[in-house]
Amino acid sequence: MAGTPKVKAFLICDQVIRSTDGKYSIIGIFRRVHAPQFPVFHARFGVYMMLGELNGAYDFTILFTDPAADSPERSIMARAELRGVKHARPLEDFEAGINLPGLSFPREGTFEIHIQCNGELLHVDTLHAIRVEPPAPPPMPS
Repeated sequence: MAGTPKVKAFLICDQVIRSTDGKYSIIGIFRRVHAPQFPVFHARFGVYMMLGELNGAYDFTILFTDPAADSPERSIMARAELRGVKHARPLEDFEAGINLPGLSFPREGTFEIHIQCNGELLHVDTLHAIRVEPPAPPPMPS
């Protein structure tokens, strides 16, 4: 019987790297995407998670959603899956890093990242897309 994992860390970043010795490097942690206009494409996107108290077999799904979408089907912006995770050491944390090819934000606002474990919602986090003015051009030399 699989126990319910506990989320110990969940980081949104530009890239997750796992070295040959098993260590993770999390590059460019962020909580906001800034853009002068929308829609905007954020080319590099990664997720790192550390879970505790796993004891069994698990399927994880990470959904990037737009809660303002007009239907549940349209709300899913991206999906990543980890299937067939077996972990029988509840005192030893489980770590995973997932890199996505990028993510398009259709509008300014708050977006959600849902972690599902064996079909049940485990954790929800948010990411904010913010409109910013582009920097002013440098002054012309006299």
